[in-house]
Amino acid sequence: MDIVQENKIIKRKPGRPSTNDSRRKEILEKSTECFIKYGYNKTTLDEIGEAIGFNKAALYYYFKNKEELFIQVVNAQLLNGLTDLKNKIYKIESPEEQLLQYFWNRTKVFTKIIKLTNLSNENILNLYNTFQTIYAPYKKSEVEFLISIASNFSVKKDKQSVAEFIDLCFEIVNSMSFSSIMLQSITNDNKMLEVYSEKKDTVLKHLMFCYKNS
Repeated sequence: MDIVQENKIIKRKPGRPSTNDSRRKEILEKSTECFIKYGYNKTTLDEIGEAIGFNKAALYYYFKNKEELFIQVVNAQLLNGLTDLKNKIYKIESPEEQLLQYFWNRTKVFTKIIKLTNLSNENILNLYNTFQTIYAPYKKSEVEFLISIASNFSVKKDKQSVAEFIDLCFEIVNSMSFSSIMLQSITNDNKMLEVYSEKKDTVLKHLMFCYKNS
């Protein structure tokens, strides 16, 4: 999905709304640009409608409110980010390195979404349940994908054991990633994410070693 360039929103000429997929795609693209420019809180349906070229009422043909628009924007970014990440992982030969690189870069995918939509700590907390709903189907796909990777370096383990190991990895990574994102926002320390990523990598390496040799 294209993002706004130079913090400017290019407006299209007014036109009548339609129900085709291309118009929905255009609305999502312009909504993304508005979230980037104004942030989630300050973005209004009036601004999105103006950027597309018709009034706010016309948006209700496609989306019921701003939160639904936001959900679709996040959904598109999440799908693209995780799909690209999986494609990159396939190019790595070592299954252990595949797992480490996936978790290392996965945090960047979610951080990019938060930055893209200018979410504050308060937004993140208030929209937590919304994020969980959006993420639910992706988590199942991620777990299955990572189980298939972990099975390659733990051939003597049964599927249940591998699944439990991956679930533990997720709990650790999610906790550390959330902490790093919140602290980075509070302290404005851009190195915070990198520091936590290095710590997370070290923890996963130890966890992987113990799991393989248990």
